[in-house]
Amino acid sequence: SYPTKLARHGTLMTKEGLIRIKRGKHAKSYGIKIDEGCECLTCAHYDRAYLCHLFKANELLGLELATQHNIYFMNQLMSQMRIDILNGNI
Repeated sequence: SYPTKLARHGTLMTKEGLIRIKRGKHAKSYGIKIDEGCECLTCAHYDRAYLCHLFKANELLGLELATQHNIYFMNQLMSQMRIDILNGNI
């Protein structure tokens, strides 16, 4: 529920920390992925500026794309942690 709740409030999870996509500084972030290196469908097809626009326009697609990204991010994070634990790195 944490990744979906964040997404509903316009917060995206990245390796560098949280991004609050509703902030004006993202309105002109054309061509900038949400998270470099992320391979989710949201990052593959949309940039920060478009997601910012969707949230500011109260479009439901923004919530769906943010949720999709956050769930993918959490799944990848947990998968990497699982591998690190099994390899004795943690």
